[in-house]
Parts: sequence; structure tokens; C-alpha cells
Amino acid sequence: MATPIARATSKKSGGVDPAFLQDWADRNLAAWDAMDAEAVADTCTDDVVWFDPSVPGPIRGRKELVKFINALATSYPDLKITRASDPIPSQVEPLAIARYTMTGTLTKLWPYTNLAATGRGMSVRCIDEWRFRDGLLAHNTTIYDCLTTARQLGIVAPPNTLQGKIFSKLQHFNARKLRQKAACPACGFAKHNH
Repeated sequence: MATPIARATSKKSGGVDPAFLQDWADRNLAAWDAMDAEAVADTCTDDVVWFDPSVPGPIRGRKELVKFINALATSYPDLKITRASDPIPSQVEPLAIARYTMTGTLTKLWPYTNLAATGRGMSVRCIDEWRFRDGLLAHNTTIYDCLTTARQLGIVAPPNTLQGKIFSKLQHFNARKLRQKAACPACGFAKHNH
């Protein structure tokens, strides 16, 4: 059960109170620094919805969030989150923006997409959009450059390399299949000649 020290996230105008936000962000970052999945989940609502580009769909609820964070701790044992600036509160809605750098080395399988460990590291600038309800995080959307991250981790080969050329050929083959399945813009049915 979450035990937030402040429940009043909103000012009278509907925005996020800066003092609340700073306190919440400090507790949340301390939990991430310790890779304490339960402590991170305790800063969230029971029905939290969490979007992260490394996962095929949204993470729903604290139990799934704990599973996600534990997977991060296993696959990236040296994961570190460093704030780029203090979080930015909205003046008009229960929302804040956080900017940070995420670093870590992929040393074990990433279970959400079955990506093998590469032993390569990443250093990625990220932005989170936090939506609050009753003093807890209710919705998180994480945004970062997935292609650059995949290249840093050795998941996607750099261009102009043998691996990059093979990847490109596979992508062209797949794109041809996708175009064949694409709907006809004129009628909406499978591709055909009018």
C-alpha cells in the first residue's frame, strides 16, 4: 500500500504544487537509485498505467510495474538515472515533465522483447510525462530515441556495415510484404487495381 507523504498535488488552479513535486520526485529517484521496485511502485496509484518504448504495450498496475522494474534491474544491473533538471510542474493540470539521462549495460536477456544480452552500454536522454492523482503517479509516458538506443546496445547495426546492409535487406523484404497487405486508399479493402 502506498504511503505518500503528501496527497495535495494540485493547486487551486489545477496545476501541480512545486513543493509536492520536488518531494515526490526525490523519493521516486531514491527508489530508482536503489532499484527498489516496491518503493517505486509505492509512489504510484494501484492502477498506474506506464508506457515505455522497450515494452510492447502499457504496463498496468503496481504488480506489473514491479515486474518491469525487476526486469530492468536484472537485464541492466548497472542502470542509473540522472536528473537533467528539476521536474517541471504544470500550472493548469496534475501533470509534470521530467528530463533525465538513463545509462546501463545490457548484460542479460530483455524478457519483454526477447532481446539477447549484448554487453554493450547505453546513455540516453529521456523525458517522462507524469500525471498525478491523489498524491501518486497515475500515468507515466517515457519518451526517448529508440533507434539511437538500439544502436548503442548493439541491437540494430550501424549503417554502412555488413550487419547494417543485411538488416536493410530484411527491412526492404518486410516492407514489400507490408505494402502488399496495405489497404487501398480509394476503397479501404485489400490492395487491388481499380
